[in-house]
Amino acid sequence: MIWLFRSMYVMILFTGIIIYTGLRLLALSRLFRPSLKKRFFWPFYLLFSYSFFIFAILRLDRVRLIRSLMVYLPIFFLYLFSFIFLFDIISLVLFLWRRKKQQKKGVENRPVMSVEIGIALVLTLLVLVYSTFHAQVIKTAHYSLNFAGSEHIRIVLVSDLHIGPTVGKKWVSAIVDSINKAEPDMVCMAGDIFDSGTEGITEAAEIIHELRRISAPLGVYACPGNHDANRRTRSIDEIYSFLSKAGITLLADEAAPVRLANGSPDMCVVGRRDARPIGLNSTRLPLQELKNVAVQNMDLGSVNPFIILLDHQPIELPEEAAAGFDLVLCGHTHKGQVFPGSIFTCFIYKKTGGTHYGHWQKGNTQAIISSGAGVWGPPLRFGTNSEIVVIDVSY
Repeated sequence: MIWLFRSMYVMILFTGIIIYTGLRLLALSRLFRPSLKKRFFWPFYLLFSYSFFIFAILRLDRVRLIRSLMVYLPIFFLYLFSFIFLFDIISLVLFLWRRKKQQKKGVENRPVMSVEIGIALVLTLLVLVYSTFHAQVIKTAHYSLNFAGSEHIRIVLVSDLHIGPTVGKKWVSAIVDSINKAEPDMVCMAGDIFDSGTEGITEAAEIIHELRRISAPLGVYACPGNHDANRRTRSIDEIYSFLSKAGITLLADEAAPVRLANGSPDMCVVGRRDARPIGLNSTRLPLQELKNVAVQNMDLGSVNPFIILLDHQPIELPEEAAAGFDLVLCGHTHKGQVFPGSIFTCFIYKKTGGTHYGHWQKGNTQAIISSGAGVWGPPLRFGTNSEIVVIDVSY
């Protein structure tokens, strides 16, 4: 998470939030301690506010308890600032309205009352508590897609598990239970299966056992995401090994034929390398070349196989439609994970010609983008769901 704050603009924005919130908290604290000096308040306040950054530099984030606490801090200040700022606006409007309606001398109209700051703190804590529990509830989204055919298949899309220090055996078990409840023919994992490669996983054997419980007669296929790389070795070899033990086929610019038991037309699953793997210098095949791999080099019986493309980031949906892929399955966006993140992800991915969540179509190509089953950074979801996606396809 610390890489996010390497951006100068993010640091400036966060600093502004910290200072604004600090000024309000100082006003509140001095109601209880009138003798409190600014020179005592600000050093301790700023040290607390940036402690997540300091801990990361000192690599104390490797300690699970410290990491668990520090990932909450940026979100805590985001929502505390939001509530205080909202109350500021309301107080300002009321102040102007009262001044216009009645001019009363000797009456002090304070922009933010102490009770409002207290309410902002309580609301922030309630949001964090709710978001923590809500993130671990696996919802099910459902889509029915028609490609003008008579064959039917049920696919479960799951993305962004982020298995690691936060998402462990219990969370993975809940995801697998939701997948099996949907009774899929095939499961597709659209990247970021791990949080930072296989590093930081303390329950590897148990998680492999849980993943092997996935019941999908036509197989479980995955593509790598930007987090699916070992930053130390700069390799995905360990991920291949881990997923192989779990019965999952990892496809990195590779294709796998799927032959249905009833003899219906062939299908092909293509997994694409990620566009920007963290800590890993990697290139990926051009789309048309990847399409040729699927059609020409997989010994497919069907002349025009139904081709499913797994691509972690939905940043080239128009280009993938032009290349002729039938169904594109993506993740990565988390739909913003915590509001107002969804506003920014919506804007960012619309600029690419695609979308940050849900169903997208252009020509004969349809795409589904999931908000993910796990979390990145703080184990919170507010305004979004942890989900699996059930896709009933007629092709």
